[in-house]
Amino acid sequence: MIYLNLRNIMFHTFTIVLFFVLITGCGNDESEKDSHNNMMNENKNGNTGMTHSNEMTQSNEMSSKDGYEHAMIILSTMQCDICKENIETAVKKLDGIESIDVVTKEKIAHINFDKSKTDLSKIESSITAAGYDANDKKADPEAYKELDDCCKLPKDQKKKY
Repeated sequence: MIYLNLRNIMFHTFTIVLFFVLITGCGNDESEKDSHNNMMNENKNGNTGMTHSNEMTQSNEMSSKDGYEHAMIILSTMQCDICKENIETAVKKLDGIESIDVVTKEKIAHINFDKSKTDLSKIESSITAAGYDANDKKADPEAYKELDDCCKLPKDQKKKY
C-alpha cells in the first residue's frame, strides 16, 4: 500500500513539474520571437544603433565616454556559424573595432568601435565585401559566389542543410 501511494505521488509530482517546464519553455520562445520582431521592426524604421538589453546599454554608456560608439547591424543573409566567423573576421580587420558580437540565431551583429577611426558605413561595407547583406546594403555578388554552400541562402544552396 505504501508502495502504491509513493508511486502515485511520484507520478503526480513528475506530471506537475513537466507541466511547468512546458508552460515556461513555451512562454520564453514566444517572448524571444516578439523581442526579435520588435528589434527588426525598429531597425526597418532607421534605428541601426540602438540596443535592447542592459548589457548593451551599459556598453553604450561606456562607449560614449571613451569615444566609442555602438552599432547594431542586421545580417539578413547570414545562415550559420561559419557566416558568423566570416563576418567577425572581416569586421575585425578594420581599424578602430573595439568588439564585435554576432548573434547567429538573431542574425544581428553588435559592434563597438572608435568613431574617430571608422564609421557605420565602413563596417557595413566590410560585411558586404565578405558576401553578406548588412542592414539595407546588399552583399557583393562576387564575394557571395565564393561563400561556402552552407553560407548561401537556401534557394542558392546546392545541397539542403
